[in-house]
Amino acid sequence: MRIGIIGGGAAGLATAWLLEQDHDVTVFEKDDRFGGHTHTIDVEVDGQALSIDAGFQFFARSTAYATFNRLLDALEVPRTEYPATLTVARNDGTRPVAMPPLRGWRPVWASLTPRAIVDLLRFRSFLSGIPAFLAEHDTTMTISEYVQRRRLPKGFVDRFLFPLLLAFWCVDLEEFRGFAAYNALYYLGANLPKGITPPAQSEIPGGLRVYVDALVASLQRASLHAGMPVEAVTRDVDGSLAVTSAGVRHPFDHVVLACDASTAHLLLAGVPETADMRTQLARFGYFDTTIAIHGDPRLMPRDRAAWSVVNVRTDGAHSQLSIWNPARGIPVFKSWVTYDDELPQPLYATAAYRHGLIDTTYFDAQRRLRPLQGAHGVSLAGLYTADADSHESAILSAVAVAERLAPGSARLAALKPATG
Repeated sequence: MRIGIIGGGAAGLATAWLLEQDHDVTVFEKDDRFGGHTHTIDVEVDGQALSIDAGFQFFARSTAYATFNRLLDALEVPRTEYPATLTVARNDGTRPVAMPPLRGWRPVWASLTPRAIVDLLRFRSFLSGIPAFLAEHDTTMTISEYVQRRRLPKGFVDRFLFPLLLAFWCVDLEEFRGFAAYNALYYLGANLPKGITPPAQSEIPGGLRVYVDALVASLQRASLHAGMPVEAVTRDVDGSLAVTSAGVRHPFDHVVLACDASTAHLLLAGVPETADMRTQLARFGYFDTTIAIHGDPRLMPRDRAAWSVVNVRTDGAHSQLSIWNPARGIPVFKSWVTYDDELPQPLYATAAYRHGLIDTTYFDAQRRLRPLQGAHGVSLAGLYTADADSHESAILSAVAVAERLAPGSARLAALKPATG
């Protein structure tokens, strides 16, 4: 078949990789680069060249990222491991609670106050209940309802738990209360600490761009077009689907929309028989975030001994993250700055992304889309179509398309779990 893929992010590229040995595949990407939210930025700090992942960053060698890791294995992309320490502090950097409250064998004294110790113990108890809840796969309960069910002290929830959870999404607190608990707790459940040892995370030397470049380089038959936004998808009189880009119509037997739900909704307006699909696509909400790569320590805990890989700063209504790599040995940070009045200084780069609003409607629309996939020659790919909001879901969405369009693909078999 002639297959057109709209979107050259992880889902689109993985779909092309899975399909190209069985079909004639063409990928259209609106940006000048491939990768989407997998976005490595090069900066120079004090004469040192650094590659920093501004978008998607965190994954691990665990079942939560099993398919993604199998893809990295197939592409022969190396990974290293590091401990993902975590600190929660106020916006001004005071009252840090570091997890664990040790760096090596040195205690972080600012995190060993009576209140901090109580919060740490309550948090460990809270974490213990997450795996059983995630196993239920209940996507109808909000995070507010889940916390109420756990009957946690209000002071702990307000000053510690909600600020910590909120930081991973960078939305208003009231909006976050309506997020699906399954998704809000997914990352914690996938990366539980062992004892006082922080969870291990993976990184790719040179940044996640190395993985994107390896994926692009492996596409030997697919035709890739960056800097080519798609203007319309329509049905031709011969029954084929026409993808219009730069005023040129490209005919296909099947089209995979590997873009966000709102873009897919707009593009399918020219294919009226996909009305049911468009109805569900319209239910996905989005919000914008701004990321800064900078060297401003004011966005970190005031006590440097409490600096972690992941640092939460909160004013109660909003929480934002600052990510730091201790291995570099220099103060270079990746921070969410969506709610900041001023950008940090020195500022090396900024990036803006659209992110899914992961409420219970999101999962209901996701469920209702599944039986519509592939109908009328149209498939959807992207993390919003497959389980929780993670990079693993983006790859799983590509696998789902390949299971319909190229079930005998050797590459598809490489991404499936071993049997026997």
